[in-house]
Amino acid sequence: MISLKDTASLSDKFLVSDEELERLQERLFLLQTRSFDKGIAHIFIIEGWSSSGRGELLKTLTVRLDPKKFKVHSPDLQASEGNEFPFLWKFWQILPRFGESLFYLNSYYGKMIYLLAKKKIKKREYQENLKYVLNTEAMLSLEKVRFHKFFFHLNPKEQKKRFSESKKEKRNWELSSYDKDQFKNYSRYRKLFEECLSDTHTEISPWTIIEADDLSKAKTKLLFSLIESMESILEMDSDAERSLLKNEAISL
Repeated sequence: MISLKDTASLSDKFLVSDEELERLQERLFLLQTRSFDKGIAHIFIIEGWSSSGRGELLKTLTVRLDPKKFKVHSPDLQASEGNEFPFLWKFWQILPRFGESLFYLNSYYGKMIYLLAKKKIKKREYQENLKYVLNTEAMLSLEKVRFHKFFFHLNPKEQKKRFSESKKEKRNWELSSYDKDQFKNYSRYRKLFEECLSDTHTEISPWTIIEADDLSKAKTKLLFSLIESMESILEMDSDAERSLLKNEAISL
């Protein structure tokens, strides 16, 4: 059982210079290029608490990538599709082509939590949706599609601080009713998150939990985790590749 309470604070080794951050982003670009050449698709799921900085984290990931080779999908979790479509219908529409990447800023996991928290589905329907999700991920993994799932955790004190800052800076309009509900019912949502994460943590698509109280450290941890995962899949040393390309450019 995944316990978000046990999420460790990130150490100072994840405080890096802007130059080192750019090197990590360059390595991610090289991995994107190799994935495209090999026809391997990646689905990146960026989930977490409201105000955990997922939008800023996404910018850090994509700022150096080739925009022609990735897309971002961030559907409104509160939008209603009705019962005439399967649960995953909205997400099926934008699967990446082989060699490309897809970033879910709001994913089917967030949708399930929202529906359950707002009592728009019963627990039985939630369990059925979990089966659809896991079966779909398993099916796609048999093809050349790889999953990378991240959950960004905030402790209640830090979440309260960020909500207060939004109000103080008159950015309260950024907070949806769902965001505010998370703030008011932190313990309840933590239990829902923990259950969902535990139920969907599999060998082919495991979750990486990242403590996001310090966004600078979270950015570095996210890049390191992705690079390590993609290097394993592609059997590639992106740092050695980057150094080689740099030396070739200098010699020219």
